[in-house]
Amino acid sequence: MSLEPDLVAIVVDALAAPQDAGLDHAAGAGSAQRLRAELRAIARRWVAATAPGMAYEATSPAAAFAALGDHHGPVVLVAPDVPRLSAGHAQAVRADLEAGVGMVIGPTHDRRPYLVAFAAPDLELLEAATDHWDALTALAATRGLDVSILRAERRLVSAADARAIALDPLASSALTDELRLLRELGRTGP
Repeated sequence: MSLEPDLVAIVVDALAAPQDAGLDHAAGAGSAQRLRAELRAIARRWVAATAPGMAYEATSPAAAFAALGDHHGPVVLVAPDVPRLSAGHAQAVRADLEAGVGMVIGPTHDRRPYLVAFAAPDLELLEAATDHWDALTALAATRGLDVSILRAERRLVSAADARAIALDPLASSALTDELRLLRELGRTGP
C-alpha cells in the first residue's frame, strides 16, 4: 500500500548519523561499506514503494526542497541508516497525515529523527528535520502543528548497533547475513 499519489518521499543523507569508525574497525572497511550500501538500498526501496514515481534522494533538506519544485502536497524525508523501515511506517505516516497531523516524526536513540513527514513542504521545516528532537518539536509548537510520533527505531551506525541488529529477527536478510558472518568471526568487538 502506498501513500497518497501526491506525496513525495526522499532519502536525505543529512538525516543519517555521522559514520562511526568503530563499525569499520569491528567489521572491516569492506563489510562496513556493504552494510551501509544495503542500508541505503533499504531506504531507496522504501521511498520507491511509499511514493511510486515521486521518490528521490538528496544530500540535504535544502536540496530536497529544491527537488520538490512546485509540489505543494505532503513530503516525507527518511534517513539512509535505518534497517527496519517497513510498509507499517508508510501506513502510519499516511494515516497521520490523513488525520490532519502537520508533522510526523520517527525518533531514534540519538535524539535525531530517522523520518520526518510534513503535510506541506516548507523550507524552514525541512531544514529543521535534521535538528534534535527538542528543536524540531519546538518549531512545530511555534507553527501550531500537531505532531505524531512513530515508534522509535535503531540506526545501524556503530559496532554496538551491528551487534543488536544481528540479533533482530525482523532485520533485512542482506544485513543479518553480513552481520552473522561478523559474529561468527568474533569481529563485532566490544
